[in-house]
Amino acid sequence: MTRYLRRQQQEGKPTVTFIDWGDMSTRLNAGFSSGTGPDVYGHGPAAVADLVGYDRALPLDEYIDQMDSAELEDLNAALESGIVDGTYYMFPIASTGRHVGFNAAHAEAAGLDPDTPPASFVELREWADELVVRSGDQIERAGIVFDARPESMQQAFTTLLWSNGGEMFSEDGSEVLFSGPEGVEALEWYVNLYQGSSPVDSNLGGTWDGLPPAQSPLVTEDTSMLFSDPSTFTQIMEAAPELDLRIMDVLPFDDGEPAAFGGAATGVMINPDSSRIDAAWEFIQTIGDPELNNQYAEDVGHVPVHASAIESEYVQETPAVAATVENADYFRSNPNIPAWTQVRDTLAQYIEQALSGQLTAQDALDQAAAEVEQTLAEES
Repeated sequence: MTRYLRRQQQEGKPTVTFIDWGDMSTRLNAGFSSGTGPDVYGHGPAAVADLVGYDRALPLDEYIDQMDSAELEDLNAALESGIVDGTYYMFPIASTGRHVGFNAAHAEAAGLDPDTPPASFVELREWADELVVRSGDQIERAGIVFDARPESMQQAFTTLLWSNGGEMFSEDGSEVLFSGPEGVEALEWYVNLYQGSSPVDSNLGGTWDGLPPAQSPLVTEDTSMLFSDPSTFTQIMEAAPELDLRIMDVLPFDDGEPAAFGGAATGVMINPDSSRIDAAWEFIQTIGDPELNNQYAEDVGHVPVHASAIESEYVQETPAVAATVENADYFRSNPNIPAWTQVRDTLAQYIEQALSGQLTAQDALDQAAAEVEQTLAEES
């Protein structure tokens, strides 16, 4: 990408600095405070609202409005991931989404039709009950597993909540809604994977998405289904080409509309202190070009942000990526509200207590809502 940009730039050559993710905020803050911040910088959607709150991101509406309708439509829902209070601040360069992947041979052996996978989370639970393998009161093979890192638990719950017709917050972000009936039903579904009379997984706390692909429980066949992201699934499929692993479409909870966590995985923003703002937007347009973005996605194993990428050889030959592009309209980003990462971690803390049986779903969400409301009040 850098070589391409240097060939294309008419005025000067872009200087690119790569920063480890853990050092990103520290390095950016140091640059902003010293006046040496980058003209354009990349980050995840979770950081956008706070960056906007500290005037560290330039509004992009003036530039977005100049794009034609076909370009905007081609960007799918990924562009919406960069909106804060109705204004665009981030331009997407990679997409993501959450799906369920499954072992087709396991399904067939259990008398299920792998060509007709579950059409809802209610049906998915029925599949998990059929796929789980028990020896006495011990689970030898899980029906389905979910990653237990805080952000993963939040994304799983949010997927279930949205697919059940619920919302995280009111439209203006001031009122907590996730503790309503839809949220409680969604969390109870999640809890019952581990608790109750017929759990389908006994490894609560497993951080599966952080494992090397060959050690994934889907590859080792310690589970029949896995809830994860397209990049992880792609690596898993490359690690186990002998397995018939497939990706489900985004699911509704029961008979409603499909929905799942997703949208932009990474995007770029413009430093409002930049002396080259128009050139910065030109740079963004260049790296956002569908052909270059698709090549970038292929090189790093990400999902392109354009709907038109479905026609590319890379997407067609990468099932997990194809599923994400095809289902793009059903993905939703986390709310772009101040202190989102604190809100996310608070919610995850109480989700974990519900999953481990320490709190009921209702109590967990009520207590999470009370803490989140306090956080929102402090930010207002």
